[in-house]
Amino acid sequence: MHPDPRTPLPEKHYFCPLSFAMPEFFKIMSVFLVAMVKYFYTPLYAYLTGLEFWVSVVTMIIGGITSFSFFYFISHFIVISTKYIKPAVRNILPDNWIEKLDDRKEQKALKRKNAKKFTRKNKMIIRMRNLGMWGIILTTPVLLSLPVGAFLLLKYYSDRKGVLFFALLTIALEGFLLCFLVWNFPSLRPD
Repeated sequence: MHPDPRTPLPEKHYFCPLSFAMPEFFKIMSVFLVAMVKYFYTPLYAYLTGLEFWVSVVTMIIGGITSFSFFYFISHFIVISTKYIKPAVRNILPDNWIEKLDDRKEQKALKRKNAKKFTRKNKMIIRMRNLGMWGIILTTPVLLSLPVGAFLLLKYYSDRKGVLFFALLTIALEGFLLCFLVWNFPSLRPD
């Protein structure tokens, strides 16, 4: 039996503390996720969502550090797997599969030989490598993406002490600086 739609339902007063915090929680989570993907644009996004300055700074820095650390250690796994696992798998495969792989490799080499040597992105990565460890560390959050910077640092400078620490410190400092610029200079935001 359905209640009559004209009769008012009894009022129930439930207090749920999350009901007031949920919109703020979603804003924080979206800023966190944007910081993991597009670190440079995150302060502007955080400002437009209406988050407070310090909440945006902390969320952005945590998102950037999480993303960089994730890609740094995944890159470590990729470098190790190509170095050690690939030869072991090659020993297990049947001979006809290895011949097909070698033929495919030769075809790719021919395509690469005829292809354009340097793209704009490749040239930028080479320039960043020529700047050295500090060039990659300083430009990773702003110019390079976090995954590319993490991979380059691991590939070329993983033997140096403090690389990960300095990269994470730079991400935190540049995150604070970017947020400070967006919040204090109205000409940088689309109002």
